[in-house]
Amino acid sequence: MDINSKIGVLGAGIEGIALIEFLVKKGFMDVVLFDEKGAVEDLSGRLAAIGAGAVRVVAGADAFTRFLDGEFVREVLFRSPGIHISRVEEARKRGIKITSTTQYFFENCPCPIIGVTGTKGKGTTSTLIYMMLKEDGRDVYLGGNIGESPLTFIDKLTANSWVVLELSSFQLHDLTISPHVAVVLRVSSDHMDYHKDRAEYVEAKTAIVKFQKTDDICIVNKDYDGAEAFLNLSGAKKELKFLISRKDRVENGAYLGGKGFAIDDDTGAANKMICFANGGKVEEVGEVDKVALLGAHNLENILPSVTAARALGITKEKIQKVIYSFAGLPNRLELVRELKRVKYYNDSFSTTPDTSVSATYAFKFPVILIAGGSEKFSDFTEWGLELQKNKNLKAVFLMGVTAQKMNDALEAARVKIKGEVFELYPMKVYRVAGLKEAITEAQKIASPGDNVVMSPAAASFDQFKNYKERGQKFREWVAELV
Repeated sequence: MDINSKIGVLGAGIEGIALIEFLVKKGFMDVVLFDEKGAVEDLSGRLAAIGAGAVRVVAGADAFTRFLDGEFVREVLFRSPGIHISRVEEARKRGIKITSTTQYFFENCPCPIIGVTGTKGKGTTSTLIYMMLKEDGRDVYLGGNIGESPLTFIDKLTANSWVVLELSSFQLHDLTISPHVAVVLRVSSDHMDYHKDRAEYVEAKTAIVKFQKTDDICIVNKDYDGAEAFLNLSGAKKELKFLISRKDRVENGAYLGGKGFAIDDDTGAANKMICFANGGKVEEVGEVDKVALLGAHNLENILPSVTAARALGITKEKIQKVIYSFAGLPNRLELVRELKRVKYYNDSFSTTPDTSVSATYAFKFPVILIAGGSEKFSDFTEWGLELQKNKNLKAVFLMGVTAQKMNDALEAARVKIKGEVFELYPMKVYRVAGLKEAITEAQKIASPGDNVVMSPAAASFDQFKNYKERGQKFREWVAELV
């Protein structure tokens, strides 16, 4: 591929626009943007605003067929993350090269890359690792799915730099290079509106490890099914394969330990120490009680971060500075306000049942949950069971397209639990039209000491542009409470 190649960019999202800006700055002469949803005039205006006015635009429902024949036929196509690889299969068969921003970056990055993937926790873990490297004085950059295209900083990189990338299944789906350090968090299921099934979703994730070499580093959460498969796929040598666990000791990696090692289901650890084992030696890196992040589930983000940092030679003192001060990213159990001793938390990034359950168990005092949104074809069976078993869950407000499905799951769980040994706690379920009503109604039933938590377990597209807009509206409407 050179500046005279006929380049096509599929999709006008954040990554697509950043790619076009990069290509134009590099002097590529023939670039066309293909987008199914936007209008030619609007997209042309956006391109002109970034100095890419010479880029042609093909928009409309048939946009992704027009790069195959005629005036707009391309030699190279960049697939944006939200576009399934099946959409470009015909182009591949015709000899058109298919690539992506992620693939291009991996091929041209001059320094080591640390990649983080998983169903949830990627952004928090990526940020923790980035902050630890920064604390160590390294020249480090953070990008990927967390929001910034790595092409925005590729020209700043040297051989001594480090890059931390949050990588989604969309970005990994057709990647043919693995990062120097691969971190695999819990992989359950997500984006069933994009992937044909869970098997395809998991298979897409495996690219993060399956092209690793002997001197690379692989870090996997052993507490979930499939961990061994990821570990075995990596070409890293044995001593550079690490496990992390919130439940058990590990011989090589990070776990929760200390004197009288035992696990407490509610807090994640009875002994309160974060331990790192390597080469037969075990060290206590930090105290769980001093960790700034809320919730036992966040230990599953801290443990792999600690492992990556120690494997790269960062001292435990520098690690402690980060984990004792970093309280989280926006829209991830973000404390928005405390009013009359009631705290309001924005967990808009929680778009899966698993993360919503984790949010409700993150608090020692009563929780009022706000959930629901647009359809991702998630299974809410376990979500319903876990919520019905949660003794701290005072009420649930359901909104959006998924409200009925969630309500059915809660009712089915109620029936099931009544026939088992579990105690059924007196949780109330309310149906509301939308988020603003949920907030105002939650305030009416909240008592001092309660936590109102918006952790939707669903996408936002029925009412909002994305999870960020949903989170921003939550902040605004909570600020209006009197």
